[in-house]
Amino acid sequence: MFVGDLFTIQSFLQSKTTIVFHLLQGTFMPPKNRELLNQNDFISTPSGMRTGQSKIKKKVVKFHTDEVDILEGDVKLFRTPASGDVWQMRYLVRKEGKYFRKSTRKRDLTEAKEVAKQNYYSIMGLMTTGRKIFSLTTTELVKLYLQHQQRRVDDGHITQGRYGTIKAQTKQFLLFVGKNESISNINDKKYRQYYRFRKDRSPSVQNTTLINERATIGSLYKFGIEEGYIAGNQVPKWEEMSKKGRKREHLPVEAYRCLYKYLNKWDKSVKDKRLVYERKLVRDFIYILANTGLRLGEARQLKWNMVSVVTGKNKYPNVKIIVPAEISKVKHKGDRTAIGMRGDIFNRIKGYSISKEAGDFVFPEYTNPREPINRDVLYKLWKEIRENSGIIDYEVGLPYTYYCLRHTFATYRLNFGNVDVFTLSSIMGCSVKYIEDHYGHPDVDKRMDYITRKNTTYDDVDTLFVGDDELPGNLMARE
Repeated sequence: MFVGDLFTIQSFLQSKTTIVFHLLQGTFMPPKNRELLNQNDFISTPSGMRTGQSKIKKKVVKFHTDEVDILEGDVKLFRTPASGDVWQMRYLVRKEGKYFRKSTRKRDLTEAKEVAKQNYYSIMGLMTTGRKIFSLTTTELVKLYLQHQQRRVDDGHITQGRYGTIKAQTKQFLLFVGKNESISNINDKKYRQYYRFRKDRSPSVQNTTLINERATIGSLYKFGIEEGYIAGNQVPKWEEMSKKGRKREHLPVEAYRCLYKYLNKWDKSVKDKRLVYERKLVRDFIYILANTGLRLGEARQLKWNMVSVVTGKNKYPNVKIIVPAEISKVKHKGDRTAIGMRGDIFNRIKGYSISKEAGDFVFPEYTNPREPINRDVLYKLWKEIRENSGIIDYEVGLPYTYYCLRHTFATYRLNFGNVDVFTLSSIMGCSVKYIEDHYGHPDVDKRMDYITRKNTTYDDVDTLFVGDDELPGNLMARE
């Protein structure tokens, strides 16, 4: 064997020994993977995943030119090339996982220490009272607030519908202040521009809507203050606005008669089983709203065990409805009793409904009777009714909605019916002032006939809500 061969064998054995060593250490890298040393790719080794960058030594740049620990190391004083001779302070707020940094504005170390201590004690004082040191963004605060409101829904304090309203109002808030604005940076006087902002974007927005939005924004701030997210002196300052609500729109007599004449034939023109069912249910849903003054959300949640059909003095079937607080918009007022006409409508619903047991919904969803009728179905069919029934011709200003049926009930019972404002407020679940602000005072001239007539067996309003073509002949009023 030649000397050259011996040298080759020796070199081979040395290389193998090196490879075995690196394999045991988990540092061996085949030649084809050595190019990864200049990349961020991961490669597999016996000791785990490695990156190409792990072998590169980075140049360490010293950021602090001077450092001094005080208060047992909790606070660090330092200077940087950018700050020059001025001392900065840094404190780790462990509960929030962030560093509090602030300039002491002092070049003298002794003076800087005193300023840093004062800042530290202020921070500790805020933390002791539950305050947050770092401000949330407006979006973060709204998210926490909505979580709080959802818990109120789950606990039965407010309805899911009310939650939806609050959520919509917070969207207007975010549009006004900005989604990523620090809540602590918002000047409290900024809100004096809110009404103008909203009216510039939506010229038809009503004062009552803006006042309700203002109340929700106030509630948002109250939540933030109580949770320590906002300082107590950051309460919004608002521009003055009239609290007098606009009169709610109701359907004139001609419009209502146009509506029910259309509805009485509405389900006759279709053959699809589901559509026939939904049209019948929505038709009767409308009649119940107009004859009881229930809110849309309350009517959706009605169950058979809340409803009693009774015969009134006029021998016509009326209805008494126990409205539990949990399905009402005004939960704090407790349960209430709503009364109205058209008890026969409930009897009619039972004739075709897919849900008739005591605990079933009066207005159930077709595909899932365990749930109330879907709002999308209600709104879709109302759009069709409004456009095709002819009531659109009577609109003045805003379009008619389901809520106008509640206003129709209130307006005609006040002006034509044997109902005083106190009784009406009780059965509708609102205050006397609310009725006066939104529906106006009863028309004395229109009520004169009621006050002076004798032996009347039914109110003039009965003809409107029952309909001339539906009211039994023997129940017509006689002087």
